[in-house]
Amino acid sequence: MYPPLPQSMKVRLRSRTYDTASAAASPLFSQFGIVEFLGNTGSYSDSLYGLYKAAIIHRAKLTLRLVNMGAEPLILAVSPLPASWVGSTPTLSELLDQPRAVRKTCGSSTAQDKCVVVTSASAKEVLGKDYILSRYEMSQAQAASSTPLFPDETVWTVAVSAFNALTAVSFRLEIEMEYDVEFYGLDSS
Repeated sequence: MYPPLPQSMKVRLRSRTYDTASAAASPLFSQFGIVEFLGNTGSYSDSLYGLYKAAIIHRAKLTLRLVNMGAEPLILAVSPLPASWVGSTPTLSELLDQPRAVRKTCGSSTAQDKCVVVTSASAKEVLGKDYILSRYEMSQAQAASSTPLFPDETVWTVAVSAFNALTAVSFRLEIEMEYDVEFYGLDSS
C-alpha cells in the first residue's frame, strides 16, 4: 500500500541567474529574495505549486561568483536591506557599513580575476519573529513576481563597484540561490 501525499512538504530549491556588465558605470545594484522568490523560483517549483496552494521560505542562501573582465579591481558586496533602499540613490559605503554586509575584492583580469561570496539568513533572523513569516505566504503568481509584497521587505542587495566609482566595470556574475521552502495546502483539484 502506498502512503497518501503529505499535507505539506519541506524541500530545498536551487535557482541560478546571471548578470553581465560591459563598460558600465558603477556601482551596480541588484536585489534577490530572502523571504520571497522574487521571480527566481528554482527547479521543480512549478510542479510543487501544482500540488500545493502556498509556500513559505524559512531560510535563504546566496552564492555569488564574479569574474572580473576589466583592468580595474572590483568590490563585490551583499547585505540584507529593505527592498526600497535601492530606489533611494544609495552609495556603496552605506551597503558596506551594514552589520551583515559581506564583501570581497576581485582583482583585475590580469591578476586574481575571480571571487566568491556566500551568505545566508533565516526568515527569523531577517524578520525578528517567526509569526511574522505568515505575511510572506506566496501563491504561484506571487512567487513568479519580481515585485516584493511590501516595500520594506528585507532582500539581498548585491553591489558590484570599482574602487573609483567613476571607473566603468566589466564583469560576469553568477547568482545561485538556495531556498529552504515549506509548501502546504495540498490541492486536490
